[in-house]
Amino acid sequence: GSDAQILFERLAKSANALKDVPQYVDTKQWSKVLGVLTGPMGSLSSTMNELVKITESEEVKNTCKSLSVDIRKELYAIAGAVDRKNQKDALVAYEKAVEKLDKFVKLISA
Repeated sequence: GSDAQILFERLAKSANALKDVPQYVDTKQWSKVLGVLTGPMGSLSSTMNELVKITESEEVKNTCKSLSVDIRKELYAIAGAVDRKNQKDALVAYEKAVEKLDKFVKLISA
């Protein structure tokens, strides 16, 4: 229904915002990285949880639930790397977050 549509739009917004992270990391604009994580990405957890709740398939539900936990871990890892001003760690966590978020989006959209 329309709820799902709103959630998918929110999910897409978060995914798009995440794409800005590498350029901010490369240019050491640490506050901008944190801005992405707390701003557009801030609602990602609740959006993922809501989408998991309305998913019919138990299998998809379980896979997406564990993916959402993993994605959160990677976002925390990015924030941790930012605290240490560590570009390499931030980018590694970013790559993992994007990969898992892509997987989540594919599964939940199927």
